[in-house]
Amino acid sequence: MNQLTLIHGEERFLVDRSVKEWRARARPPQLDVEVFDAPGRLNEFRHAVAEMPLFDPERALILRDPPQLTGSAKRGGVDPPDRLVAILGELAPTTVLCLVAHAKVPDRNPVIAAVKARGGSIIFHAAVKGRDLRAWIEREIGIRGLWLGSGSVEHLVRVAGPDLGSIASELDKLVAFANGKPLSITDVRQAVAGDEAAGLYETLGDLLGATPAKGAESIDRLLSEGRAGQYLLAILAGQIRDLVLAQAYLQAHGSGSGLAAALGKPDWQADRLSRQARSVSSSTTAGWLAALHDVDRKLKTGEIAETDGLRLAVLRAAADVTAERARRH
Repeated sequence: MNQLTLIHGEERFLVDRSVKEWRARARPPQLDVEVFDAPGRLNEFRHAVAEMPLFDPERALILRDPPQLTGSAKRGGVDPPDRLVAILGELAPTTVLCLVAHAKVPDRNPVIAAVKARGGSIIFHAAVKGRDLRAWIEREIGIRGLWLGSGSVEHLVRVAGPDLGSIASELDKLVAFANGKPLSITDVRQAVAGDEAAGLYETLGDLLGATPAKGAESIDRLLSEGRAGQYLLAILAGQIRDLVLAQAYLQAHGSGSGLAAALGKPDWQADRLSRQARSVSSSTTAGWLAALHDVDRKLKTGEIAETDGLRLAVLRAAADVTAERARRH
C-alpha cells in the first residue's frame, strides 16, 4: 500500500469509511494503528513519524483533523501547515501514515503539494446531494444484494435525510429484515418505522446548520405527516441529552477519541455528535433540555397543546443559535 495517504472531503460518512478501509489494510501485525486527534502542536506527532518501530516491522499512524489541513492553524498556539510539510519529509521508511480531514483541504494548502511530491494517494469525498444521493443509495442497495420495491429510495431519502450514516444503518436493517427475500415498499416502510428519530436528526442538524430556522420547518413537516408530538418530543430530548453528554466528554478529554464507546453509540453517530457539540455552547444545549422538560410537564398538565409546545421549543432553540452566533461576531 502507499506509504502516505490523504483522505479528505465534505461527506463525513464516506471519509470515515475510507479511513476504516485504510486501517484494515495498514494495521501492523502486533500493534494497533496510532491515532493523533486534532493536535495544534505537532512535536509528539513528529517523534512518532520519525522514529523506527521497536517491536513491529511496520508502524501505522493516523493524523485526524489537524488544523494545519483545514485552515484553522492561523490561531495562536498552533503550528503552521509548513511545519506538517517538514514532518512529512521525516517519515520513516517503515511507517505508513494517513492524514484525515473531515472537510475539503484547499488546493493551495502546501500539505497537498507535499503529499503529491512524495507520490502519496489523495482521496476526496464531495458532498452527496440530489441525484447523486439517490444514485449512491441505489449502489448501496445493490452492494447489499437487496431487492426493494418502487418508491423505497425516495422513502429512505425522506426519513433519513442526506445523512449517509443514517441511510447506511437503515439499509443494514433492511438486509436483516429481508433475509434474502424481495421487499415491497410496504415492507420497507414497516422496517424503517423508526423514521421519527431519523427525521429529528435532520431537525437537530438544521438547528446547528447554516440556517437554524430550518429546524422549525422540519418539525412542522413531521407534525403535518401525523407524527405524535409527545413521541417526537421524547426523541428530540434524547438526542439533545446525547449532545449534552458529548459536550461534557469533549470538555473532559479534549477530543472525540473514545466518545463512541463512552456513549454506547456507533462510530458515525459519535462523530456527528462530536461535530455538533463543537458548534454550540454547552449552556445553550442544557437550556434546550430544560425547556423540553418544561414542555413535557405542561403537556401532561394540559397547559399547552401538543404540537404548539414542540414548535415553540424548536423555534426558541433556533433563536438561541442565531443569537449565540451574533454574539461571537
